[in-house]
Amino acid sequence: MEVKHALESIVAEIGEVIDSVDVATAEVLAASVNAAARVFLAGEGRSGLVARAFAMRLAHLGMRVFVVGESTTPAVGRGDVVLVVSGSGQTPVACHFAEAARSAGATVAGVLADPSSRLAGLADTYLVIPGKVKTGAGLKSVQMPGSLFEQATFIVLDAIVMQLAAIRGESIAAMRARHTTLE
Repeated sequence: MEVKHALESIVAEIGEVIDSVDVATAEVLAASVNAAARVFLAGEGRSGLVARAFAMRLAHLGMRVFVVGESTTPAVGRGDVVLVVSGSGQTPVACHFAEAARSAGATVAGVLADPSSRLAGLADTYLVIPGKVKTGAGLKSVQMPGSLFEQATFIVLDAIVMQLAAIRGESIAAMRARHTTLE
């Protein structure tokens, strides 16, 4: 496949997935994150990279945010939200994080492709991003399973950041001022 054709295919697929996202549920997720004392992000593989990118933007909003598994991540508890990104919703480590968070009294949120997954059953709230994943769930794709989910999730989470910035009265300038200077 030529690069131009691949690009056109990817953009079309992302558009189809974005059109399928339940915006009302995305707003519930945003409200949950906004109300949290602290937000913990978790995910494995490329989904974990998307979770880390979202954590970065939440930090730019001035929120107390942590990435699960980092050596400086504190104990989770009541008032906290643990947001787990897992396309399949079946990744053992991701589901373990959800179970541990629930046991500690935290709210569990999921971003996943399969609403019948184990993670969906563990989550207090979840957002379905129906991009094709390794289990076969999600809209068809010409890409490797998981890629479409990850691409669309990145965009949806950035839209949630924009909504949170408006709700919290945060300007781009204020967010930029919180951006790392150690680069």
